[in-house]
Order: sequence, then C-alpha cells, then structure tokens
Amino acid sequence: MRFSNITLLFFILFSACQINQQKSTYSAKEIDSLKTVFAQYLQSTEKDFKTADWSPLTDSDKAEFEHLDYYTYDVSWRYEGPIHIYDTPDSLKILGSKEGDIRPAIKFGYFEFEREAATHQLQIIKIFPTRPGRQAHLFLGFWDETSSGETYGGGRYINIEENEQNFYIIDFNYAYNPYCAYSSRYSCAVPPLENSLNIAVTAGEKFFKDH
Repeated sequence: MRFSNITLLFFILFSACQINQQKSTYSAKEIDSLKTVFAQYLQSTEKDFKTADWSPLTDSDKAEFEHLDYYTYDVSWRYEGPIHIYDTPDSLKILGSKEGDIRPAIKFGYFEFEREAATHQLQIIKIFPTRPGRQAHLFLGFWDETSSGETYGGGRYINIEENEQNFYIIDFNYAYNPYCAYSSRYSCAVPPLENSLNIAVTAGEKFFKDH
C-alpha cells in the first residue's frame, strides 16, 4: 500500500441500502480545494519516490525520475457512501503476482456506484496477515478498460481504511499502481476477477514503464 499524511476519509453515517453517488454539485471553491489537496498528495508522493528508503523505484529509475504520470484531477470520479458489508462473508485466497504468494482473505463487502448510465460494483476484500506484527486490512484493487494500455496491466489500487461509521470516499483520482509496476522484485496482490470494470477509468495513475 502507498500511504500519505493526507487523509481521504470523512466520517458520516449513510444508509446501507444506498447506491453511492457523485456529489451532485461542487462549488468552484470546493473543486479548487480538492485539486489543491490532490496536488499536495502528488508532490509528497513524488518526493518520497525520489528520496525515501522504501521507494519501489530501482536505483537507476531514481536517478532519472522526475514525476509520476496521472490523469488530470476530475471531480466526477469521486464517489462517497457505505460499503455493503456481507452478513456471511466467503473465505478466499488472494494470489500475489509471484508464485507461492497466497494471502488468506474474506469478501468483506462491495462498493456500488453509477457511471455511464450503469451501476458498477467493486468487491472489497479483507486480507489477513501471514506474518506476525501485521494487521488485517481492506483491499480495493481493480482493472478497467485502460488496463494494459494507458494504465498498468496488473490493475490499480485505491487505499481505504475500515471505519465504524461505514462511510467511504472512493476517489479514482487517487488510484495508484502497485509496486510491481515499478520493479519485478515485488509480489503484489492480484485484484479479484469481479473487479474488472467494463468502463475506462480515466482517472488516477497511468502506466509507469516496462521493467
């Protein structure tokens, strides 16, 4: 996961039967604020990629790195609402991109949203740790019509953090590449097949480069 000091979560209780929507209107001031926060997030992330010890970039890529390639921020890709949590979640195994990497998990719930006159669902997976000291976490990974073209073929991730209020902001502008997009030394969780969207998500991070 990629972490930032800029939080994306705000806590409001929504009805569990609601289809998650884009906010109907944003003021110019609200849009400017969202764009400013996004620009700060991107600046901070790019600095870390260039200098931090945990950066997924290889040494040679660090030497040449200038910036990450993202679509222009588009507020229409920002959705908010609850996760529809399963009463009896199914157990499953999430595969890593390297052979032998198998992660125990459950289907936690799904996030439903509308786009292009259709309703879409993204499965939210809860992955459990396989090593001491780690904690279970929610995982949202997806593919879309841009995958293997403008964006990374292994899918992209959106960070979400479980909360008691069950209110989430799923902002596709913050969709990012897993570390496998930058170096073959990583093993990354493979999104479930159900999360293959039949729309082009023209928001978030684009393809980095071949490695």
